[in-house]
Amino acid sequence: MKNYLICLVLVLLTAGIFSGCSSKDTPAASTDKGQVIHAGVGQEFTIELTSNPTTGYDWEYAGTSALIQSMGKKYAAASTGLIGSGGTDTFTFKALGAGTASLLFNYKRSWETTVADQKTFTVEVK
Repeated sequence: MKNYLICLVLVLLTAGIFSGCSSKDTPAASTDKGQVIHAGVGQEFTIELTSNPTTGYDWEYAGTSALIQSMGKKYAAASTGLIGSGGTDTFTFKALGAGTASLLFNYKRSWETTVADQKTFTVEVK
């Protein structure tokens, strides 16, 4: 059972990383904190974060920027068929102006003030 769970976690992580690959005009989704995201003015981009809302935890965008507009968030459950399995939060943003912005995300329960995890992404808009 332990090996099954380890394999499942590895599959979910791999799927989350490669699900951002795209041939559209939208920049590939970013999943690695610290990674610089490049976008053009007026262009949309996404950030994907692995989450499991069945535990009460959820990613929230905790910042504001004059250069970046939040276009929304969608959750997609993993297709494992297992009850309580996690999925991916996909945040969509639009670059409004040239410059560099930092996007901060907190992973926490809505009724708690303690943050379980935090990720920051740098966006360069040209």
